[in-house]
Amino acid sequence: MAGMLFDEFRISIGGTPTHSVIDWNTDAIGAWFVDEGTDTPDQAADRDCADRTGFNPTFAASPNLTTPTSTVTANVLILDAVDEVFTGGEALTGSTSVESFELWKDSGTNTTSPLISNHDDYTGLPLTPSGTDVTVVFASTGIIRI
Repeated sequence: MAGMLFDEFRISIGGTPTHSVIDWNTDAIGAWFVDEGTDTPDQAADRDCADRTGFNPTFAASPNLTTPTSTVTANVLILDAVDEVFTGGEALTGSTSVESFELWKDSGTNTTSPLISNHDDYTGLPLTPSGTDVTVVFASTGIIRI
């Protein structure tokens, strides 16, 4: 599967989402690694963190993204942030492979934290957690381009 935007995020941009609208610049945007052998992402049906068994992941959620920014260049909305480091202290261990990572708005509650995107096309994926730090280097062209 290629990386994707969850429908809930698309609706938050131009319609009435199930949960609150996502403000990339001011909301807390979280990330986690996903073992897709345990829970395959569903673009249409997965709306919030409670829809993903990964919300209680073997490979714990990261801190919020650092310095998320949104800019428009040549009629393209670019959502970006500083590269994300998952540390060994965030329980990045397990014997299962991690195929992707996901971004989501952290409202403080699983059932109201809308999913944003799933990414499985980054260098280093899939990976087997070993307890060491993992840095996700976001593309120089941005994390999401619309």
